Amino acid sequence: MNIAKRIFMPIFLLTIIGAYFVGNSMGYIEREYKEANEYGFSGVVYEKKIEGGEGYRYPHYLFLNSGIRWQVSSELYDKIQIGDSVLKKSKFDSVYYYKKSGQIIIEDENLDLRNRYLEKLKEK
Repeated sequence: MNIAKRIFMPIFLLTIIGAYFVGNSMGYIEREYKEANEYGFSGVVYEKKIEGGEGYRYPHYLFLNSGIRWQVSSELYDKIQIGDSVLKKSKFDSVYYYKKSGQIIIEDENLDLRNRYLEKLKEK
């Protein structure tokens, strides 16, 4: 058991340190942000589901007729109804939720990724 600790503990620590540096590298953050930014979709909500149980801690999903399963906050989940439309244009960070009543809800989906990316650009 003591030998296993001496072998696996340094490997574990180096893995954690490596993952930290890779996860905070400019290349990784830029790739993550650009993927999220370039992703686009649209559709009409045909089903809503909270996976894993009930409550705000569990992921809340909207299922769109275009085949997209989109995760939203619990607050937004409560506002969106079946039949409402969702649109995220490619190269934009905002997601538009068009309610049947005519109301439009705009959410900045990539705020955290964009802020991390811009901070890394400032460090250059």
